[in-house]
Order: sequence, then structure tokens, then C-alpha cells
Amino acid sequence: MNTKPIDMPVRAGDAIGEADLVRLARTISHWRRKRDAMFDSLIFADPEWDILLDLFAQSGFDRRVSMSSLCIAASVPTTTAMRCINAMVEQGVLAKSRDEVDARRVLIELAEETRAKMRIWLLGVAGAQPR
Repeated sequence: MNTKPIDMPVRAGDAIGEADLVRLARTISHWRRKRDAMFDSLIFADPEWDILLDLFAQSGFDRRVSMSSLCIAASVPTTTAMRCINAMVEQGVLAKSRDEVDARRVLIELAEETRAKMRIWLLGVAGAQPR
């Protein structure tokens, strides 16, 4: 994963593309893992946020994310991750579907409203980065 800082525009009118936002989500996720390695990861356990970041980042590559892959990205025990994912599906934050090729696989994606909110949040973070 590329961890070098990204040069995000901060002036009004500068364009921030989807690829920039995906890269920012991946960078945030990467540094969260670094933080977890430095400190007790349970101090910062926030699986829902890790799930949202991972889904946003993966959507930039048009990747379909399986439930099992998302459980790994959550960085908590599988049962905890599944409970979080299912709760977010029930709340309409995420959408769940069966893989058309392999009906045993459950695929998870951001709901449209959630993706829009993530985009707004990432744009805010991108604009807040110092030059």
C-alpha cells in the first residue's frame, strides 16, 4: 500500500477527484493499522469506521467486497465484525447481497447515502491537510 502523503488541494475551486479520495481513505486505514501496532489495538477498536473506510477504498477499484474480507478489514474478532456489519445493514448504512457467481458468498457495499457522507467527510479531511 502506498503510504506517502498525498498532495491534496486546499484552495476553493481546486478539484479533488474520486481517486484522490480513495487514496486518502486507504492512507487513513493504513495509518490506523500502524497505530494499532504501536498501541493496544483494543484501545482504539472502532470496527464500524474501519469497515466504512475499507468499503469506500475498495469501491474506488470497483471491487466487490465479501463479508469475510470485510471481517478481516474490521480488525476485530470475526463474530464482532459480523455483528457490526449486520447492524449497519439493518440501519441502512450498508447493503448486503448474494454473489451471483457463488451464492454462498455474501457481498457488502456502502449504501448510496453512506457513500455520499463518506465522500463529504473525506473532502473535509482533504481540505484540512496542510500544504
